[in-house]
Amino acid sequence: MYTGKQIHRYAGIRNTRFAVFVFILYLSSFILSSCGTPAPAALTPPFSAPFVLGTRDPNTLPTPTATVTATETLTLTPTAPPTATLTATLPPDLTSGPSPTGSADPPLAIARPQYTIYATIDYDGHTAAVDEGIVYPNQTGVTLNELVLAVEPMLYNDAFHMTSLFINGFETTNYVLDTHRLTVPLPQPLPPGTQVTLTIQYDLNIPFKQKANTFGWLSYQTSLTEWYPFVVPYDAASGWILHDYWAFGEHLVYDSSDFDVNIRFTDPSNPPIIAAPAPAEANGEWTRFRLYGARAFVLSMSREFLYSESAVGPVIIRSYYFSGHEAAGEKVLYVAKQAVAIYEAKFAPYPYQTLSVVELNYNDGQEYDGLAFLADSFYAQYDGGAQNNLATIGVHEIAHNWWFGLVGSDQALEPWLDEAMALYSEHIFYEFNYPYLVDWWWQFRVNYFGPSGWVDTTIYNGGTFRAYTNAVYLNGGTFIDDIRVRIGDEDFFRFLKAYAGQMSYRRATAADFFAILRQSTSKDVSDLISAYFANLH
Repeated sequence: MYTGKQIHRYAGIRNTRFAVFVFILYLSSFILSSCGTPAPAALTPPFSAPFVLGTRDPNTLPTPTATVTATETLTLTPTAPPTATLTATLPPDLTSGPSPTGSADPPLAIARPQYTIYATIDYDGHTAAVDEGIVYPNQTGVTLNELVLAVEPMLYNDAFHMTSLFINGFETTNYVLDTHRLTVPLPQPLPPGTQVTLTIQYDLNIPFKQKANTFGWLSYQTSLTEWYPFVVPYDAASGWILHDYWAFGEHLVYDSSDFDVNIRFTDPSNPPIIAAPAPAEANGEWTRFRLYGARAFVLSMSREFLYSESAVGPVIIRSYYFSGHEAAGEKVLYVAKQAVAIYEAKFAPYPYQTLSVVELNYNDGQEYDGLAFLADSFYAQYDGGAQNNLATIGVHEIAHNWWFGLVGSDQALEPWLDEAMALYSEHIFYEFNYPYLVDWWWQFRVNYFGPSGWVDTTIYNGGTFRAYTNAVYLNGGTFIDDIRVRIGDEDFFRFLKAYAGQMSYRRATAADFFAILRQSTSKDVSDLISAYFANLH
């Protein structure tokens, strides 16, 4: 455990540029609150998340690999950029500026947390120097005396070094960083309907990437996942939601947030290609990415990336892959277009501006907002067509943009809400694009492994990885299909749209899921709930 004072002995503001960053970020929160923006209605807090499912080579025995995934048109449009964008006014090259005065928290001017990040990356040295600003609006309905942030790089040896922390423009050493939990007492209580600004300066020693992880560097690729501190959700009943790491499944829960991320490289003469979840914009010496209404912001970088691009309406889709995997990379692009089109029709409009699908040396697939990773073994094994892990796991991860990104949940305690929904989204993809392969899909993805166990299994009580996925993913998908058969297609697809619409940018619970289901049909499903769920009788 490290206290703020212990860390501060080795800290120091890198230069006065950061002091100006701190001041302008805090000043911007006042500008936002005074420009006539009405305070948004408080969000009702439910829960949030993503994860990993068993895959197999059709020519081999099943192996315990992990996967991730999640996800007619309802009137829902992707969130527009805020009228006042914080980083538009942040000049990182200034060398002097006034000192902040006053410490009162400004009234609420934003609907969700905003993250402004400037990261200078030494790609070959595997380090990054980061200046991060967070404007956090208290939408919890209760007065907060502290903030709790997840700092996932702390789970890796010597990866994270924080050098300074400011609250509303004033530096503080009153915090505790313990494992991946950063607790920041506030100098004064934060009432509902007000907001607070944090600014953090830290260095990353990017770890060498292990196959089971997405975060880290290889000689030819670096991926930044869960790489910045973020404020975890607060629940009035249970407090701050930050679960312990577990060997499988996802333990993190997120609020929907807005991101303004600026990247530059120490060697601008030989930069890598960046695969990102948002369009790249020029911002002086920086490359800027803005992503709105997302759970997380991730990047993958390589000088060896090849990529193909297409679009579904206004949504730009890119497939990033490596030499020798061109056919597989093109197939990923094709099925991604098919998936976005059908999921937009059956769930809700795609919630972001772009979608990137990225090849990675990894065991399976992993979803994030606007970006999904797929195992390089899927690309290497690709033999044409749609009867393979490349297609099934690919559309699973893409579906998580709806069931994780748009509709969040607690993926540690209620992982079925995104994983079972993502798995069944695969069925919907094949049903409408390759109907002659639906029986194959059931055998390849579900029945082969033997779905069994309680659908409401958590990542902590699931036993083995195989037992966990058989329950949460496979039996969860079987449950959703049984619901569909019971209530009929018309009610079922009306439910999917209603669920996506009512829970957009929120954190859903099982109670929300079943309440909206009951609103969508007159059929009784209580016997199905009793048959599949241990704790929902």
